[in-house]
Amino acid sequence: MVGRKTSITTYDGAQADVQHLENIDSGRRLKVSHPDGRAWIVTVAVPEGDVDVEVSRRDGEPADLETPAWLTDQLSRLAAPA
Repeated sequence: MVGRKTSITTYDGAQADVQHLENIDSGRRLKVSHPDGRAWIVTVAVPEGDVDVEVSRRDGEPADLETPAWLTDQLSRLAAPA
């Protein structure tokens, strides 16, 4: 459901917010916001779970951030069929 929010846990125990932005042909487009100011706009293929980062930001400004393993691991799990 577009606009739905949830959270995922990082490997160090922090909670990153995940907001469903829109449905796309291959899956979902999401915004992931970490409490330290980092954020990523990603697409997640459903049901495959492939994660592709479109944009990354730090404190609202575009930034070339590394994609953390926790982000792809947790979002892939969300996409997997139950």
